[in-house]
Amino acid sequence: MLTLRSLTYLVAAADHESVTDAATALNISQPAISAAIAQLERHYAQQIFVRRKGRGVGLTPFGRTLIVQVRRLLNQAAELELFGQDRDVAVGEVSLGCFAELAPHYLPALNKAFEVRFPHISVKFKEAGFDELPRLLGEGSIDLMLDYDIGLPEEVEQVTLTSLAPYVLLPGDHRWAGRKKLSLESLAGEPLVLASDRQSRRYLLDLFHRRGLNPEVARTADSFETLRGLVANGYGVSVVHSRPASQVSYDGSPLVSVPITNVEPTHRILLAWSRRFPLSPAAEAYKDFTLGWFHERA
Repeated sequence: MLTLRSLTYLVAAADHESVTDAATALNISQPAISAAIAQLERHYAQQIFVRRKGRGVGLTPFGRTLIVQVRRLLNQAAELELFGQDRDVAVGEVSLGCFAELAPHYLPALNKAFEVRFPHISVKFKEAGFDELPRLLGEGSIDLMLDYDIGLPEEVEQVTLTSLAPYVLLPGDHRWAGRKKLSLESLAGEPLVLASDRQSRRYLLDLFHRRGLNPEVARTADSFETLRGLVANGYGVSVVHSRPASQVSYDGSPLVSVPITNVEPTHRILLAWSRRFPLSPAAEAYKDFTLGWFHERA
């Protein structure tokens, strides 16, 4: 027999990609989640998860389809729980995917403000790269995606939250550290430090290629803070969009940010969702709130 509890356990295992981590998050025993999953797989006579030795669990194609329906049912159950109490109260859960570089800049403050306004909606978020986020959105693993406007699929609906102009990131002792502006042409002979993400790297190199420039990529980094650390320690310069408040790397080495002249277009930050899956009332509330939150900070 299906129960809301067993379905909740199923979603937790899918979100954490681990039965152990899901049990920890729900403060229950691991066997309880394993038993619920086994019961559901017997009920459907289908495998929901693939067990990956040492790497947790992953959803099968059937599991990905099922999880979309289960999330919708759990949100409807949350709405039903408060039915008749306050018709203006939004309830449920929102699953958000966010590009890892953007997450520390926006998610903590945005989600805190949202939770104050909508205390009956829980927000779960996953940080990921450009390649992974559209896949998660397309399979229904996330409701919404906060990302840069880089190569999104046609089936994705999107709204622009804000735009960021690129700038040059230099080590504090670089000979150009005192400049007010720099051109891409002036950077062509400098070693570049770029993100290892394929889409991000291609976008930034295209800025140079459109001007007939072919810079040398000296280093790549998997994280934004590692990229900043490489620049601060003299491995090269970088072209980036996100601008942390701190002008030092994690090891305390100084950094300098210099605007780039005549670079179009600016980089848009988007909130996106799939046309294949209608947004739940909770996800609609998050979308509308996020638009207003960014507008207030424009």
